[in-house]
Amino acid sequence: MPKKIKLITKADLINVSLPEHKPSYTVISHEFVIEHCRKALTEKGFIIMSEEYRATSDGQIAQGIYKLHFNTDPELSMMLAWTNSYNKQVKFKCVVGACINNTGASMILGDINTWIRKHTGKADIESSNIINNYIDNAYSYYNQLCSDKASMEGININLRKQSQLLGVLFAEYDILSIDQASLVKRLMTTANPIFPNPDTLWTFYNYITVALQNSHPKTWMEDQRLLHYFITIIANFTKIEVEIVPLEPEVIIVDKLLSNYGQPENQVNQIAELTNDPTVLEPTIPKNETLSLTPTIEDIELFNEELFNEELYYGNTVDAKDADLSMPQTLTNNTDFDLSDSDLDSDLAVDFF
Repeated sequence: MPKKIKLITKADLINVSLPEHKPSYTVISHEFVIEHCRKALTEKGFIIMSEEYRATSDGQIAQGIYKLHFNTDPELSMMLAWTNSYNKQVKFKCVVGACINNTGASMILGDINTWIRKHTGKADIESSNIINNYIDNAYSYYNQLCSDKASMEGININLRKQSQLLGVLFAEYDILSIDQASLVKRLMTTANPIFPNPDTLWTFYNYITVALQNSHPKTWMEDQRLLHYFITIIANFTKIEVEIVPLEPEVIIVDKLLSNYGQPENQVNQIAELTNDPTVLEPTIPKNETLSLTPTIEDIELFNEELFNEELYYGNTVDAKDADLSMPQTLTNNTDFDLSDSDLDSDLAVDFF
């Protein structure tokens, strides 16, 4: 049975029992994520206007969204979001985006690498470092979203083109469920005072993000990212050139076998001289190798494999046996969208597709 998704208080989320796993599994508790996000935002001078938490009925999968008091664009407020789980179905991940004030929906950049961390080793420590890094670069991410919004406001698309986009998002890329697609259809055909001009890409984008508010916490962040990535491809948004603050200085591994020559704690140097075999001094790890907290391709592939499982969940209902796991990473503009053309007659032409 699908797990029911509901709003939950911070206190209830913190009180969810921690899981019992093998020693190699590092639990990243909901409480740890909540408290660190709040602390890190405060230390950087951000004011949290509101916080919202959603979770499955058992609290095993949860997400948090913090709306911040920063909005150079009056329609968009900066936000920080995260997703976490206790049942290994979702690795911890976080991202900086924007909250659409008129609807309460969210925006996440399509080409941003939402940080994903497998719950092993020092996952809790590394997760706090990544949260800090996203907050350090928050203004860059927010400014790009504001620029993308301005571009969408200047692109006119009629009902026919909106319907075509809706079909691709639903039928081809599985970003929307049947219920979500039906909601978008109703919004497209109903007058809405919030968006007096229904024929802009920005208005259509809002219809989709409103529907995505009903996505399962397990897929919500990726659904949002893929939507923006798809729209970015077909609209060809201008990329704002900004310098992203690096996560942290690279850590150079120093081989202790090459230090403390002649000291009692390092007899290898003396062995090398006595045996005339310098190979014993060769480090087991290349001298120039560095440690990085950036997720590897293998980490991302493993995440995508676990994203689709046998359980059908509310929102996007995908069966692992039939899912094309490569699809979300390889969205391409293989459709002929002329977004600058709002003439219905051209849509009826033989060569429309």
